[in-house]
Amino acid sequence: MAQNDFGSIPTVDFSLATSDSENYYHQLRHALEEVGFVIFVNVPGFEDTFQRVVFAAAEELFSRPDSWKDKLSASHSYALRGICAAHAEAYRFGADLPAPIGGDTPFWKKLHQGPNQWPAEEDLPTFKFRHLMETLFERYQALNLTLNDHICKLLDIPQPVLNAYFPDTYEFNSAIWHYFPVNSTILSGAQNGFAQGMHEHRDPSTFLTCLIQSRPGLQVQNHAGAWIDVPHVEGGVVCNIGMQLMRLTGGKLVATTHRVNTLLIDKDRYTIPYVLSTKLDKPVETLPQFSGADVAKEHIAPNAKILRLASISDPLERSGYARLTLFPAMAKKLYPKEFQRAEELGLL
Repeated sequence: MAQNDFGSIPTVDFSLATSDSENYYHQLRHALEEVGFVIFVNVPGFEDTFQRVVFAAAEELFSRPDSWKDKLSASHSYALRGICAAHAEAYRFGADLPAPIGGDTPFWKKLHQGPNQWPAEEDLPTFKFRHLMETLFERYQALNLTLNDHICKLLDIPQPVLNAYFPDTYEFNSAIWHYFPVNSTILSGAQNGFAQGMHEHRDPSTFLTCLIQSRPGLQVQNHAGAWIDVPHVEGGVVCNIGMQLMRLTGGKLVATTHRVNTLLIDKDRYTIPYVLSTKLDKPVETLPQFSGADVAKEHIAPNAKILRLASISDPLERSGYARLTLFPAMAKKLYPKEFQRAEELGLL
């Protein structure tokens, strides 16, 4: 099916879902079927005042000395929970679960399950850091569950069908990302108008990703291949379709390629993405009502690395390799065999 291209990211007033549902679902359909990204405003619990407090806490966290951050390094965690560094700094979280035990535990399970590393409250005196982050995660979960209901209504999917893909006890993945502002070194390495903050990718093992951001830097590739800037909207929540939800709907909902371009970042940028995890061991197959050839829309092919990752048939291994590719230095140290395999598969 021909795809209507886009030159901007749609903004949708979340309150319309209750005050003017017809208008809301009309806008939501365009955003999720044609763009794959949307910026929601007026989302309860995500007011700009709250977001500013969260970003101030993130700034205080990452301003601590390296010796302090090293104590919370994700190198201490097989689930890669804690602080990592690549082209940016990240502090990773997930559902607080005990690490799996046993020498035969598969690598994807080790990556998926483990305890979080929390800083001592007295180390971040301005904020009750853990309470603040857990409040944010609770609000994200409520938003994700509401959006699941909205998608069911939009596409006439029975709610139990979609709910069956989520564990009885909800799990999640999240991180605070700190992207450094552009400097002369970054400028000298830029190519084709891009300097890497986060490589271009599609979210491979997710249904939905939600994110708050302190300033611009995120870009989405439209169906002609042009890169479209995602603006910073005060109090906004950016949401995008993952490849698993795209698969479930036969391509009716579109997962679009995106990246973080450091050339757009003039001051420190903080973002906090959140994913409500689906059951890793439940295969995602296209629902019968979306199996027709006329459902999927035409859009630019993803890059070779995205295709190679998507071609891993086992969803458990695919989720593991997807996580390894985010933090290759940590992965090489903690998972040398799987890291070598990822290199052989051309995922790095």
